[in-house]
Amino acid sequence: DDAPTDHASKLAAGSKDFANEAAAEASDESTNPSSFQAASFSGVTPGVTTRAEVLSQWGDPQESQVGGKTLTYEQESFPAIVVTFSGDRVESVRVQLFEPAKPQSLIAKLGLSDFRTAVIADETGSPVRTIFPERGVTLNHRPTVGAAMATDSKPKKSHTGDGVYEIVMRSIEAGPFLLRAERSPASDYHRLIADLETAVTLDGKSARAHFLLSRAKLSTFQAVEAERFAATAVELEPENDEYRLQWAKSLTQLARYEQALEQARTVLESKSSSQIVRCESLEQMAVLAGLGSKEVQQRAVPLHNKAIAMASALTKSDDAEVRAAANRVLLGAHLAVAERIAYGDWQKKDESVEQWISSASAIAETMIGSHEGDVSLRLQVANSALAAGGRLSPPINPEPWIKEAEETAADLEPKLDDPTARDLLNWRLGLAYYYAAEIQHRRGEADLAIKYGELADATLSPLAELRADMPDTQYVLGRLYFQIGAVYAVHRQDHEQACQWYDRAADLLVQEVPLTPLANPGQHGDALVSMGVSYWEVGQREHAYELTQTGVEMAQQGVNEGLLAAETLTVPQGNLNAMARALGKLPAESVESPTSSQTQIARSQNNGTKRNGAVRQQTRMADRRENDGVSRR
Repeated sequence: DDAPTDHASKLAAGSKDFANEAAAEASDESTNPSSFQAASFSGVTPGVTTRAEVLSQWGDPQESQVGGKTLTYEQESFPAIVVTFSGDRVESVRVQLFEPAKPQSLIAKLGLSDFRTAVIADETGSPVRTIFPERGVTLNHRPTVGAAMATDSKPKKSHTGDGVYEIVMRSIEAGPFLLRAERSPASDYHRLIADLETAVTLDGKSARAHFLLSRAKLSTFQAVEAERFAATAVELEPENDEYRLQWAKSLTQLARYEQALEQARTVLESKSSSQIVRCESLEQMAVLAGLGSKEVQQRAVPLHNKAIAMASALTKSDDAEVRAAANRVLLGAHLAVAERIAYGDWQKKDESVEQWISSASAIAETMIGSHEGDVSLRLQVANSALAAGGRLSPPINPEPWIKEAEETAADLEPKLDDPTARDLLNWRLGLAYYYAAEIQHRRGEADLAIKYGELADATLSPLAELRADMPDTQYVLGRLYFQIGAVYAVHRQDHEQACQWYDRAADLLVQEVPLTPLANPGQHGDALVSMGVSYWEVGQREHAYELTQTGVEMAQQGVNEGLLAAETLTVPQGNLNAMARALGKLPAESVESPTSSQTQIARSQNNGTKRNGAVRQQTRMADRRENDGVSRR
């Protein structure tokens, strides 16, 4: 082992060249590429040193002609040092060792111990190359004698025997950062995004770097930047259907549905698309159909079913990546169909929803067992089960799914070192509480509805900034606050307490919101109308009128866009007319009495769905007070 150590010492000699600079760089947590510095060897730095300077410092090479692509030198302890040039400047320095060196010892001697690596391994898991992107250093491995004698019966558990026989130094380039990002854990968002941003900065023409950065940004709800990077990837490689599909996904998250549809259709019609990309684009078309008008929404389930048929065939592929992608499509499509059936008018929909959720759960467990996903898939299933089950009549008992969500989060959170990954996990858990609060409200369980609503508030509200790019984030929070207030108004007849929650909801809900998987414009306007009743009760009549007027306008827009039935306007318009008459904004004879709508306002606070006996009893409590004609709960 003495010889390799001597080689490393020789390499590290002149600490300014290598070890000290490396240590200084490692202590700097900056991800700014300008702060990175290529390693030097005996005064020669790739990307900096010129041919003339190499000849001046190192003398004559082994070659007779000094103007070629490479120059070869032999120095003490190093049998060959090959300098490669790009034009007149050094491109790389390759230093060969007489004997393989122990990797960890060499890395320590070179001052690289504190840097993260990108490791390229062979089929047995043994390292072939270890790359240090911030220093432009690559260690090339080959098995030592001891490692070569390892049995073939099972892979080695340790790679310490894989010796380093060559050290390569290059200028700081995008490729190593891209390699490291591709080998990073999917949940290590901070480092993953930092590496990809560095790669994009170093090589603005790398379409793959832009694509991967878009995917990472979208996973962390940074949809605006995700769309920008995806669009650039497509601009750089217009024929790459995978990049174009990522663009469609980013546009979808920003509710730019027409543009998303155009890109997804282009991928689906492409003759060069792989089968898995075609399958994913078909599923994306199904998602977009579910976000259209009522007529367009009817196409969603057939499209999901076509995607399921394609994905099922691809799960038998010999390619592990294709199998994993196909299973992701299967899972998402099954959950989407369950939610579509729950929202629609289907026969035996309770049984059907249960079957689709059960199948999705089985797919998730298969993926977890084959390491194609982690236990967070259970949380994904739980959220869809709650979203779909809450639309059934009567709604499901949310307790088993909440238990599943909480156990999954408790299992996964300690394993997450990345703060963003923990925030994303907590957002999904908060959504589970959000759904449960709405369900328990519909089930007449006021105490549980308030409990889950407050849990959702404590979980989601601090994370709103994380999701600021998404067009429905404010809607989700506003709807949550409204839901808690509605529990007090409907079940406890406590309008004062209700208005405290409505105060938090009002500013968030007066803004228009597109139809998204989390936002329903029908509920949006309906909530404002319901809030208006409580404000009317506590004497804030002008405020009640303004909210009701805005709610009517939103409901009218939903009708115009084909998202809502015309009769949806009956209760909102009736309440608005009654308020206008009471406030002297309309003559009494111009307003029809909204008496026939008295109980409907209570239904609006339960999302227009049928309820069990407990809630129906609450509905019958509606009356007309002070003869003002405003429908109450």
